[in-house]
Amino acid sequence: MIAVYAGSFSPPTRGHLDVIRRASGMFDGLIVAVLSQQEKRYRFSPEQRCVMLRKIIGELPNVRVICDDGLLVDVARREGADVILRGLRNASDLLFEMQLAEANRRIGGMETVFISCLPEYSLISSTIVRDCAAHGAPIEAMVPEEIAGEIYAAYGALPDAERKGL
Repeated sequence: MIAVYAGSFSPPTRGHLDVIRRASGMFDGLIVAVLSQQEKRYRFSPEQRCVMLRKIIGELPNVRVICDDGLLVDVARREGADVILRGLRNASDLLFEMQLAEANRRIGGMETVFISCLPEYSLISSTIVRDCAAHGAPIEAMVPEEIAGEIYAAYGALPDAERKGL
């Protein structure tokens, strides 16, 4: 069975990586699809986000990363996915994700599988990472170390330790 795990991944977090690693063991294939919403502005291009994801997933043999700007159900069909995978951090995520799952079922006939994140990642969001990075606050506990420097650089900020001369 092949799953597609889609998101903006702007930027990817340790929570995203956890879902990817765990899902890679559950499915024959996992497609991580970097999608962009037209109404949002992103600091990183879709291609940059794909490169970051490829850096952090390492050598997971059944995982591949793609960029697309289409509708998720169309991307899933085009890539040969059997199900859509979504990560859940909390109860608020669940309500929104259930709405998306129902829409994907109605418009594309695609079922959605949910994986709840580990508790240590439940309060991490890309929004919080972006805000912290923009102010040079520590993000290393929230994002994989391989991409922390890129994130700080994109915001023109130095990590807190460097600003304080530590």
